[in-house]
Amino acid sequence: IAVIQKSSALKKTALKISVIPILCWGLIAVWYFKTLPSINESEMENFAGIYTLNSSGNESFKPSKSKINGYKLILFDDGTYLFDGHEKIGLKKQGTWKTGGIDGLFQFYDENGNLSQCASPYDNDNNYNLYFENPNKQNAATIRFVKTKSE
Repeated sequence: IAVIQKSSALKKTALKISVIPILCWGLIAVWYFKTLPSINESEMENFAGIYTLNSSGNESFKPSKSKINGYKLILFDDGTYLFDGHEKIGLKKQGTWKTGGIDGLFQFYDENGNLSQCASPYDNDNNYNLYFENPNKQNAATIRFVKTKSE
């Protein structure tokens, strides 16, 4: 077994090489523990409000004129929601919601913490919309909720 004499140049090179992975891990930690939660929190604040069902193109979920005010989804910025509408949409009457799901989806959970539905958020010049997939496989149209009032 040979003993390798450690030179100061070798130590400096090793230090320089070890700094690169440490720096990368540090940037990853900042991204996941600081930046993403901040983005998700501001997104929750922006999307919080009262949404009504936009029934154009959704004949199976088209409410009568007397029921138009009955299809409401209220998102609170504390991560809770209330839904006053049809059970066929797949949402429970109340639960929690969060941003930052797979591909930017909003995830809606029932009171027991079970995932009940996902929605695609859209923001076009502060016109907020949520698109839910229709759980009724016969009518594959998406279900659109439009923000009518900020909470």
